[in-house]
Amino acid sequence: MKRALVLGDNASPRHPLYGVMPSLNRALEGAFVLETKEDYGALSLEQAKDYELIINYADDWDGRGTRSAAAALVAYVADGGSYLALHCGLATPRCDELSLMTGARFLGYPSQILMDFSPGKDPHPISQWTYPFKVTEEPYRFEFDVFRDSQKLLQYRYGYRWYPAAWCHDYLLGRVFCLIPGHSAESYIPPVRQLLYKAGLWLTHRL
Repeated sequence: MKRALVLGDNASPRHPLYGVMPSLNRALEGAFVLETKEDYGALSLEQAKDYELIINYADDWDGRGTRSAAAALVAYVADGGSYLALHCGLATPRCDELSLMTGARFLGYPSQILMDFSPGKDPHPISQWTYPFKVTEEPYRFEFDVFRDSQKLLQYRYGYRWYPAAWCHDYLLGRVFCLIPGHSAESYIPPVRQLLYKAGLWLTHRL
């Protein structure tokens, strides 16, 4: 099986890595062996190249991340690597390098609520056979890069509007997938686990 590295913070009061690792292992079982790294600010390009997939679930990238680690991630993906930004791993408003790579700048979010999710308008193998579902989540908001041609695979409703909840695109020679659901273990219901599994296969050119 391919190796995946999960970046995260076990000491985080909001998004502890240990709280979601069993769910991630279950979602990606049979496709990846997962390893974790808490000192993600020390990530180097040489370390990144040891893995077929890097999952960013870091809750405090703006505080503990570094420019050298961001540069390593960008160079890794640009050279053909696979990057999955999961929930809090998308909340990097002060890291231009990662925001440019994901194609979206984090703006914040209202209070956690029970949310309606449904497939996006762009057909894609990752979201094929995804049906509408509900899960309690944090409704992350983003400003999307108009120059990044991302495919919107999932959306959520807040009030009377629909917002992107999952998207993907190529980044030079590599691939990027972004997913908002993932706050806690309760977020990883079967539709979310299915999206993660298929995203992992697509990112590593097996779907």
